[in-house]
Amino acid sequence: MTAPAPRGGPTALLFATMFPQAAVSMLSLAPPVMADPVARSFGLPAEIAGAYSGLVYAFVLVGNLLATPLIRRHGPLRLSFACVIGGALGLAIFAEAGIAGLLIGAVLIGLCYGPLTPASAQAIAHQAGSPAFVFIVSVRQTSVPLGGVLAGLLVPPLLARLGWNGTCATLAAGSAVAALAFAAASPLVRSERAAGAPARPQRLLDPLALIFRNPALLRLAGASAIFGAIQLVLSAFLVTYLVRVVGHDLTTAGALLSASQVAGILGRPAWGFAADRTRAARGVLVGLSLGMALSCILAAALALVGPSWLSLPVVLIFGATATGWNGVFLAEIMSAVAPAEVGAATSGGLLFTYGGIVAGPALFGALAHAAGFGAAFLTLALGALIAARLVGTAPRPRPR
Repeated sequence: MTAPAPRGGPTALLFATMFPQAAVSMLSLAPPVMADPVARSFGLPAEIAGAYSGLVYAFVLVGNLLATPLIRRHGPLRLSFACVIGGALGLAIFAEAGIAGLLIGAVLIGLCYGPLTPASAQAIAHQAGSPAFVFIVSVRQTSVPLGGVLAGLLVPPLLARLGWNGTCATLAAGSAVAALAFAAASPLVRSERAAGAPARPQRLLDPLALIFRNPALLRLAGASAIFGAIQLVLSAFLVTYLVRVVGHDLTTAGALLSASQVAGILGRPAWGFAADRTRAARGVLVGLSLGMALSCILAAALALVGPSWLSLPVVLIFGATATGWNGVFLAEIMSAVAPAEVGAATSGGLLFTYGGIVAGPALFGALAHAAGFGAAFLTLALGALIAARLVGTAPRPRPR
């Protein structure tokens, strides 16, 4: 048995699934944008942003594992809005409890981020089979880079006025109030019915077993680990790299981060539309992999150029590819399983994605500290080429 399809129009459903992920994405990306002042407060190097992202996504992985039983118990939409409240609490703790607060806040943000994509996938599972299904999923996935846009636009001016502690408190309070207001006003959330207990007891690693049983999905999931690493490197390190190495000021660097996320917002539905029209979602994913490799090479070259307008086209290409792949990937996963398994299959695929996210930024930060950002970006480009091969050689999954 699966959760009933939520009542309401597709536009209302899309918004109800997009808002929570955009809000928690913004909450999770605010600390990396503030990496320099936060690190100075505690006498740490700015590269610690990589360790923060790794810690957050280690617990995103845990939250993702818990998603399937939580969706059944509470319903996907109610669970999503509860995650916004929990993420806001995490950012408030991050700002107010010293080093321990940094750790506890990062853990709580990660735990609340984890269930969001499986929950939203289950909420829109009844749309599978639609001629525009990849486009629908891709539009919903624009909520992640939208959170990056909000972080890039809101954090620098708030930081200048309130300091990093006040910025965290303001973003946390605003997100919690907005989530409570929307959930209370939305008929979709108020009338949602949970699926109830499954026919057999579920084990924590059932979503992972589902992916391992299907070799095609396993290759796609492996490629997504690399994609996830590249995406989080862009979000976690772009501002620091542009300020400390390329030479831009913080406001310009924040605007460039926002521009990259806008490119991802526009890219996700565009790639989804292309996949629907061409019926070649795998080809779109291969093209995005090659675009990520090119973006990493161009990003490394910015250090030789210095602060100039050339940073803008580079971050636009980077954002459109490294932040634009998710919808096509998730639609491929969702289309390969029965509707009742969509939440579990999404959770299983994302375990690989989050594994790359956990390891990627931390390894990138360590390599950047030891050998420089240029070497780190070129290594990332090689990873993108490996992902292109994994996707290109994967057989088409057979629907279960």
